[in-house]
Amino acid sequence: MSMFTTGLFKSKPYKLGLTLSGGGAKCMAQIGLLHYLKEHGIEPDIISGASGGAMVGALHSAGYAPEEILDFFVSTRMFSFRNLSFNALGLIDSAKIAKNFQAYFPEDSFESLKKPLYVVATDLNKAQQTVFNSGPLINALTASSAYPGMFTPVKWQGTVYADGGIINNYPSDLIHDQCRHHIGMYLAPVMSKPCEHFANTFDVLDRVFQIYSSARQFSNINLPEVSLAPEGIEDCSAFMVKPDQLRSIYDLGYHSSRKYFESDGAQWLKTMKGATPKRLSWFKLPIGSDTQ
Repeated sequence: MSMFTTGLFKSKPYKLGLTLSGGGAKCMAQIGLLHYLKEHGIEPDIISGASGGAMVGALHSAGYAPEEILDFFVSTRMFSFRNLSFNALGLIDSAKIAKNFQAYFPEDSFESLKKPLYVVATDLNKAQQTVFNSGPLINALTASSAYPGMFTPVKWQGTVYADGGIINNYPSDLIHDQCRHHIGMYLAPVMSKPCEHFANTFDVLDRVFQIYSSARQFSNINLPEVSLAPEGIEDCSAFMVKPDQLRSIYDLGYHSSRKYFESDGAQWLKTMKGATPKRLSWFKLPIGSDTQ
């Protein structure tokens, strides 16, 4: 019995893993989740993320508090005029976005983070996934977040990279075998949308990306014990980037997390805080009837 236990802990060295999907501005909800978990003394030990989720995960892995992470996105104003690109590959220059990270990651390396981080990007040359977990950090983050048409692709070390969400928008598979417990937040539940939802180009672009990246996301949603899709997140857009909108999505993530962990997720929360309930029943939020 003791040999089995030792072997289990050796193969899964981390207590809690956290997976954060892409979602642009919707990733502010993930900061709300981190805030709620912090209030209860729960910290992930290893993180995987795609696109905006990779950015949130990196800032958390570097030791920044949820309030500081939110302030980064509010103050950076990624869609401001100063970040515009002057080529045909995207509206926003990814290289200019990279400069915003320099003060937050002065050592610019995965090794300088306080906890392991796995970031996924899409290799456009080979049409495959690339996973970064060592070496330079900032280029990996901008590569993972290079949303097609919006941010310019990242050319790095002879390869052209685009948003990791294209190929693996909920990369729970990258860390699942390394952690004994696993939670995640995904922000792209694919549900039916009425015609009036599509009011501008951003709405169409967001929907196309959502559909295209959904296949692998659905299989990965079943890996964590808890996969949260905040109630109401389907009404938010990846491009809701005004400061009040970012704070509103942050609040949505916090209150949605609190509602879940005060009801269906109460057992999970007790377990992570050290309690030993007689029976543990995991709960996953429904993806939506149209995706079953």
